[in-house]
Amino acid sequence: MKINCPGCGKEIPVADVDLRGKIAKCAACNNIFSCAQQLPADSPRAEERMPVGKPKKIKIERSAEGLKITRKWFDPGIIFLTFFCLFWNGFMFFWFYTAFKQKIYPMALFGTLHGAVGLGLFYGVLSGYLNKTYIRIAYNSLTVTHGPLPWFGQKSLGKEDLQQLYSKEIVYGGRNGPSYSYSVQAVTRKGQVIELVPGLSSKEEALFIEQEVEKYLRIEDEPVRGEIARG
Repeated sequence: MKINCPGCGKEIPVADVDLRGKIAKCAACNNIFSCAQQLPADSPRAEERMPVGKPKKIKIERSAEGLKITRKWFDPGIIFLTFFCLFWNGFMFFWFYTAFKQKIYPMALFGTLHGAVGLGLFYGVLSGYLNKTYIRIAYNSLTVTHGPLPWFGQKSLGKEDLQQLYSKEIVYGGRNGPSYSYSVQAVTRKGQVIELVPGLSSKEEALFIEQEVEKYLRIEDEPVRGEIARG
């Protein structure tokens, strides 16, 4: 079975097809359309959704203590940021060196903000090489932490508070076209939406984390408005 975009004719990957809602999204032209006419009459129901395979950057461990999912932060894009970071901080080093050597203190003061940006960039790049995200389910809680370098976005929720998980796509505009990021969202029994794991580089990572947490907690998967479609 193949589904093609009526707008540009491109074949749609399975991950971009929602068999329950019978809608699909074309990544080539951003067209969202009904694919009901292209699906066979016996297309899978919600409970027969195709499982998502484990991405390379993710490690999963199951034990008597609970479930642990580990995701590496390193991505090839961090290599470009490394060279940019070296250039930026190298330039700022010579800026401050010249300012203090020649005692041009207003020059040093002017470069303070740029120097702070360089330090922040250095910390972000170093975190990209070293850090991992840890999703743990143990006892009565689900926690999300990042390390070994300290980072914001730690989460802790009681298992009984979780009603549903879903994956979300975030689109960023740019001169060279749109770029995408993915996250795993949690819906509590009080209706609150909490971003559990942001900044994922692929929809497969988000969908796999969602799938494994729901499976472990025995949460029945239900459609959520705005979620990523998958087969």
